[in-house]
Amino acid sequence: MQPVVKGMVQVRSITYRIVRVLAGQYEVVRVLDDVRVGKFSLGARGEAIIEGDAPDVIREVARTALQGGRTTWAPRRLLA
Repeated sequence: MQPVVKGMVQVRSITYRIVRVLAGQYEVVRVLDDVRVGKFSLGARGEAIIEGDAPDVIREVARTALQGGRTTWAPRRLLA
């Protein structure tokens, strides 16, 4: 799968680019200096798996990206 830019989000006055590298895996790139700051993956139950040096920032970026529709994840109902 080729990397696909899903959009940009702003967190703490800094703009980040969201790049889908695999299904459910996204890289976070700081636009100011084009530096990769980490990545996040979306688990089966909607939880984010965070990797990088600044997990708090990446978690905020992941949350903002989910809320803003910058990912392809969609909530699924759990069958009882």
